[in-house]
Amino acid sequence: MIDAQRDHPRAPRTRLASLGVGLVLLTLILIPILSGTNGLLLGFAAVVGAIGVVWVLQEPYRGVLILTTVLVLDFDPVGIRFLGIPYLLSALLLIPVVLATMRDRAIWVLGVPQVQILLIIGVFFLVSIAWNSFDRPVPVFLPSANDKMGTSRQMILFFSRLGLLIFFLYFITTRQRIETAAWLVVSLIIAIAMQALYSFVFGGANRARADFSLGENANRLAYICLFAISLLWFHRLHGQKLRRQNLLSPFFLLLPLTTITTGSRSGFLQSVLLAAFMLKEHKGWSVAQRARTFFFLAVIVFVILAVVPTGKLDRVISFNPDVVAPGQDSLRNRIHTDIGAFMMAIDHPILGVGLGNFSWAKAFYGLGRGAPTHNAYLWALTAGGIGVLGLYLVLFFVTYRMLRQLERSGPPELLWLSKGLKVNLILFLVFSAFADFWLSDFLYLILGLTTSINYLWQRQGQRSSRPSSPLTVAWQRPSQNLPGFPPPLSA
Repeated sequence: MIDAQRDHPRAPRTRLASLGVGLVLLTLILIPILSGTNGLLLGFAAVVGAIGVVWVLQEPYRGVLILTTVLVLDFDPVGIRFLGIPYLLSALLLIPVVLATMRDRAIWVLGVPQVQILLIIGVFFLVSIAWNSFDRPVPVFLPSANDKMGTSRQMILFFSRLGLLIFFLYFITTRQRIETAAWLVVSLIIAIAMQALYSFVFGGANRARADFSLGENANRLAYICLFAISLLWFHRLHGQKLRRQNLLSPFFLLLPLTTITTGSRSGFLQSVLLAAFMLKEHKGWSVAQRARTFFFLAVIVFVILAVVPTGKLDRVISFNPDVVAPGQDSLRNRIHTDIGAFMMAIDHPILGVGLGNFSWAKAFYGLGRGAPTHNAYLWALTAGGIGVLGLYLVLFFVTYRMLRQLERSGPPELLWLSKGLKVNLILFLVFSAFADFWLSDFLYLILGLTTSINYLWQRQGQRSSRPSSPLTVAWQRPSQNLPGFPPPLSA
């Protein structure tokens, strides 16, 4: 059982945590600025950085929150390969992970189904790369400016995001930390959406898109906006009421408006699906409560129809490639690419053509070089073969089943997050048919938050039923039966 002090840290500790985070960020910004000006100032920045490192090591979850921030924002002021903020923070967080492993004499995260499946997928990728390098040699070094998602780049993304999941399991271990991580992601998405909508309204952009992060791609911006809407909605229904709950209401207009102004067809489909989940959640509610929800959604739809240009609305509802409408060239190119990727998968069903090789291999199927698959299912088939696709589907099934159990009998104070993550996982699978999105930060944020809630539930001892499937043994057993299962490392 987690004691109250872990869930409710004292105010001085909170201030110290904020100070530590600020010191680390300040140092990482100052180093590239000061390195060319004055050695004394650079030394001062190094001292400040050392203090920040001490604070992060004292409470490693701070480092996970900073890492999450820089990954979501794609922010790196250092700009030196392998010395950027994500790599430096990951190296720093490995220290307490190694110490915990030495203490427990076991790597307990290897018993987590999601980690197991991802490691097997990594092995499949390595075998596929090795075989295709032997069968049809291709460059596997760091990608050039014209090949930003080459083999090495995608492998680095895969294993670094697996590291993010492991850090969540080790350090995001209390209700407060889980909720802080969730609200941090929502806040970052809102900031991205505000910048994108501002550029669309005042900058003359053709489609709403941000100048940084995943939001640079309009379709991905639509998905992350819906990700935030889902969490906000289920918190409104099931979460602990905030002091100023009404301050969140404008975001229920900002985020849908940003989603539609992206002109994303996949975003429109996901919006319809999310609205259906919202209405389904009111099953068994009173007529007055349902009426309020219908009125709320109707107001949002009315504002969108009144504000969004007709061209954007025509684009999001146009799915026939033969009809003359905005964005039809993009739709036709996607269809041709999907057909080529499917033919490639048929020709290479076992190991695919190798991770990152689709961009050049598709030239043999009458397609131009450079563009990605635009479909995560076909990406998995072409990158690693039928085995990789099957393992990813198992990963999603295990995670969905975990969320369903958490929704039914998990921590009641985190019910809103369990429900929101379940819907976001479904939206993620829908969006995966329109983008090769399985190396994105948001998949691993879903996995990290889900597994952190699950192991918090295990530690609280709220469920002790025996597992029904060998695949789910590790996460269904109570924590006291897990050899080497660690308590929270720190407050």
